[in-house]
Amino acid sequence: MTLSILVCVASLFVLLYLLRRDRLSLGLPLAFLGSLLLIHLPGAFAHAVTGDRLQGNDFVAAGILYTAIGCVCFVGGVWFAHATARPAQAPRVADRRMFAYFCLIGGWVFVYGLSPLNRITSIGAVIETGGAIWMLGTLLGIRAAVQAGNMQRALVWGAALAVYPTLMLLLGGFLSYGAAAVMVVLAVLPIYARTFTRAAVGIAVVSFIGVTIFVNYFDHRDDIRHNVWGGASMEDRIGSVTDMITSIHLVDLDSDKDLTALDQRLNQNMFVGMAAARIQQGQVDFLNGQSVVDGVISLIPRAMWPDKPTTAGSGQTVAEMTGLELNEDTSWGVGNVMEFYINFGIPGVVVGFLILGWLIGTLDVRAAAAERRGDFGSAIIFFLPTVAMIDPNGSLIEISGGAASALVAAFGWRWGWGAWSHSRGANAARVTAAHFPPQGAHPLARALAQPAPPQGQGPGPPA
Repeated sequence: MTLSILVCVASLFVLLYLLRRDRLSLGLPLAFLGSLLLIHLPGAFAHAVTGDRLQGNDFVAAGILYTAIGCVCFVGGVWFAHATARPAQAPRVADRRMFAYFCLIGGWVFVYGLSPLNRITSIGAVIETGGAIWMLGTLLGIRAAVQAGNMQRALVWGAALAVYPTLMLLLGGFLSYGAAAVMVVLAVLPIYARTFTRAAVGIAVVSFIGVTIFVNYFDHRDDIRHNVWGGASMEDRIGSVTDMITSIHLVDLDSDKDLTALDQRLNQNMFVGMAAARIQQGQVDFLNGQSVVDGVISLIPRAMWPDKPTTAGSGQTVAEMTGLELNEDTSWGVGNVMEFYINFGIPGVVVGFLILGWLIGTLDVRAAAAERRGDFGSAIIFFLPTVAMIDPNGSLIEISGGAASALVAAFGWRWGWGAWSHSRGANAARVTAAHFPPQGAHPLARALAQPAPPQGQGPGPPA
């Protein structure tokens, strides 16, 4: 188990080194791998350091082994994506600040202003995935502020980042959705940190803080959800969150409460190991690609196929493959590791993560290249579907369906940005580079000194 944990950690830092070599990335592969390790590594680490205090060590050891294999293959897929990518064009001066505001405000309008439409078939999926454009704006804003050393502006963008997870906690009672968004936004910062050491230390510190927040949330989760789901006043909801903050403690592996939190909610390895054991014992059979086929079917909008047999959610699959009776009030994700394994075994894990790494790596490279040359419309097209794919605890149905919905939303956002930016006139893209520089500010200073290219050639409505 210890060796598998070390391989997982090493894969993360190898990926960081890979992305820092050309810095042609918005950090999306790092966000995916970090999200994957978040639901596997803490639980495995708790089992590794506490010995027999937790049950199911054999299952966890098997699960983290397959996760380690998946991590290595994912990094290999990202490496291949970068190795075969076209050389990036020289950066262009563009109105990045205004684009960031466009994404942030537009995304908030989608997420909160159009929420009543979420129940409409297909439209709801487009609104949900399209609203993630606020992450692109916040990502660019924080990156630019940090590169410029403007801590005041960085704090402003940090406050903007905190809006979504805070409201998710107060209005929905969930921490996971907000944590996933924060990871997508902040994953870009280690890539552009001045040194690899600083980036690695930053990841370690943020990971420790994140796990600490989680165990404290888990300790107060029932109280928070009782107030939120019970329709309590906002004052009571804020009070329950405040109680969590005032009684916060560092994660403690000698605490039974903290161990329970890590084992129950950040230990997807248990499910993976149990499913693998049942398959090996002949109690259940491999799916032989059935969930992969379902993922392809999910690309068809339900508005076009009302009786489509596939549905989001994977609790039934987890229950059937593990033999567990699961609480229907809790979300149980099958996860990428388990789903690849229960379809084709270890070869499924290898091939599945290679493809996933190549796909996310390729889209990330293209999004970063488009942003570098000031083609923000294309950056949206590549960014939104990739964010929808960063769901390591979801099923292929959810990932593929989400990516398809995000692509539809992305075309709409591209048209919106093109129409709005052109209407602002020829001087809209002439923003001072010192206030909002493109990526790689230090080596690209000369490029920023160049006169801005003629405007009116930006992305327009899709053909």
